[in-house]
Amino acid sequence: MKQLSTRISQKLLSHLAIGEQYVLQDIATLLEMDIEATKRKGVLSRTGENAIVLLINLQKSSYATPYVDHIDNDVLYWEGQLKQRFVEKNMNSGEYEIFVFVRDVIKTPFTYYGRAIPIATQYFDPGTPCKTKFSLYEYSNTSAFQTIIQDPEIERPSTTFPESTYEQPAYQGPTTKRSVVEQRTVQQMYRKTALELWHNRCAVLGIEQPKILIASHIKPWRVSDTKERVDPKNALILSPLYDKLFDLGMITFKPSNGNILLSNQLKPQEYERLGLDDTKKLAMIPDGTEGYLDYHNKYVYDFAPCIETELHALIS
Repeated sequence: MKQLSTRISQKLLSHLAIGEQYVLQDIATLLEMDIEATKRKGVLSRTGENAIVLLINLQKSSYATPYVDHIDNDVLYWEGQLKQRFVEKNMNSGEYEIFVFVRDVIKTPFTYYGRAIPIATQYFDPGTPCKTKFSLYEYSNTSAFQTIIQDPEIERPSTTFPESTYEQPAYQGPTTKRSVVEQRTVQQMYRKTALELWHNRCAVLGIEQPKILIASHIKPWRVSDTKERVDPKNALILSPLYDKLFDLGMITFKPSNGNILLSNQLKPQEYERLGLDDTKKLAMIPDGTEGYLDYHNKYVYDFAPCIETELHALIS
């Protein structure tokens, strides 16, 4: 197989700035494409080049296919094309660079969000768009993103833990040390309040062994805002097996009644061997937890992790 050229991707990298706005003509020029060839398209690429450009319209026009795309913090949720699966076929090959442009309203400039890497995907037959989660890893390192995730209304806990309670890298300045202690203190507080909410028991099995139970975020940490990250209503207390399957989107629970849902990522006999079946359910659904479960149902459940993400999740 002939190696793809990186000329266009290098051109994009040298001319684009994350957070800056560009009109369609700017993007077409950089791709060396005629403007007419880019109109009403959500995916742009050139034969022989390794650059893929995603044009995301968060507000759709009346005549457009009703794709549902949105961004949570540094994660892009993107629905692919109905039939052509160019992105889905090539995004895990490691050969392509994926560049993301987003606009809220049509006929306005796009904002450049940098490059993205796939996290997880739901595959469907042609005619139904596949759904993919992308990490906006370059955008997450910008000051624009750091500003978004800061919330001055959240009171920081007092940092009374001695330095010996956490591991240190080779060198940490005082600010880094304080941040590590504060984060771990917040996590301890979150776990404590979540355990209290669930009466120190596994939400499914009722096991009363807090030392082996995990306070699992329902809406994942990376896409939650500051308040959601410490909200005990955004937690399920789960045994390690249920926590891992829930985190990987292999199981979820209905917001209405707490009944378990088993995804197609595992075969029925595999769930059986793990001791899971469709009779399992949450012992209760605390007020305020339904919305988080609805999010997990829509944006975590049944997404198959991409290879790199899956390996990372399974190495402790």
